[in-house]
Amino acid sequence: MKWSLLLIGLMSANAWAHGPTPQKTDESIQVNAAADAVWKRVSAACGIAQWHPQVTACVAVNEKQQKITLKNGKQLLQEIDEVSAADMTVSYRLSGDIDLEALPVSSLNGKIKVAADGANAKVTWTARYYRAFTGNEPPAGQDDESAKSAVDTFVKEGLQGLKDGRQNAAAAGNTGWRNKICVAMRPVFKTLGMSVCA
Repeated sequence: MKWSLLLIGLMSANAWAHGPTPQKTDESIQVNAAADAVWKRVSAACGIAQWHPQVTACVAVNEKQQKITLKNGKQLLQEIDEVSAADMTVSYRLSGDIDLEALPVSSLNGKIKVAADGANAKVTWTARYYRAFTGNEPPAGQDDESAKSAVDTFVKEGLQGLKDGRQNAAAAGNTGWRNKICVAMRPVFKTLGMSVCA
């Protein structure tokens, strides 16, 4: 009898001690353009500001980090882990303190892959993430469902932007010239100990 009560107690404790579970978004789309052309758009520094409908601006903070501004004015700090031309893959993660109004997650790792599909391209975007609230009983808007809904929407809209050949005019005007200067002049600024692209 004592052992039975102890077992029930342990099972109950495990049921109440359930934190966030890893979430996954895995979406793909066919783009009516050559894979090389699509890869050029995906891999361009801060290129996301050109083709993602939710992104209004992107500024290179340094060689690895990009500050992305969304339509609602909130920002995300994206860190590029790897850009593989051989695999046509960009791997990234969100870093710093994530603004929950930008994306209600506590952490996120993502990958965008371009592959040839005949004369066209297939773009696959995967993301692994945890909800914003990492404890038990998350408040509304910080639960698993909110995280998945927000990330799913962000990924799907981005893929659709690539498919549509979207060109964000505002983003091009605001950040295109600045990013070109940053990329071209970064070695010079670095030797002078300056960080003008922050």
